[in-house]
Amino acid sequence: MYKYISIIICFFVLPTANAQTKAENTRPLTYDQKSPDFLQYRNRWNLKLGVGVGTTWRYKDNFLDVATLSVSAEPSYRLNNYVALGARAEYTFANSYLSGKYRIKANPIGSLSLTGDVIKLWNNAHAPFIGLGAGAYFLGNGERFVNNDPAHEVVADKQKLGTRFGVSPRIGLNVMAFSIAVEVHLIDEKTYHNRDYATLKIGYTL
Repeated sequence: MYKYISIIICFFVLPTANAQTKAENTRPLTYDQKSPDFLQYRNRWNLKLGVGVGTTWRYKDNFLDVATLSVSAEPSYRLNNYVALGARAEYTFANSYLSGKYRIKANPIGSLSLTGDVIKLWNNAHAPFIGLGAGAYFLGNGERFVNNDPAHEVVADKQKLGTRFGVSPRIGLNVMAFSIAVEVHLIDEKTYHNRDYATLKIGYTL
């Protein structure tokens, strides 16, 4: 998976951003949130707040079975009219889920990631954007219960899941100050095998 992401960055994202930057000079800055140029031609420092809902990702038996809710804050710096670099702090809540004969419960996931985005893939008011994040995911503790009945939970095993590395590709659409995107979080975690998750996230740039 990491190899494919690297190929996409090297052969698509970077050349696209470079070509678009060369093709267009910097326009005057605008602070009108109703303008289609708002995210590209304003202050270089930005802060985006986001809320997302989604599901676990890795196994099809659990796909759409374990709901997730995430909140995030993303400060970023616009290098030019098309490329922005930043950071993301995210907190994600996930329901407990069944895995074989066990019912698994785990703490919410906190993460700190570095991010990079191509703000528009081409010059259009409603052009999509793509991005990639990479960083640390703080997984807390995990518990496996003997009984699958939530009313009669008997803990069979409790384990610290620690901090793991993860990557998060995303694709979405910027519309003025708002954005909507699909984000996939791939976490290097081998003990509780369903910690990967995907969200549909709505963002607002202050």
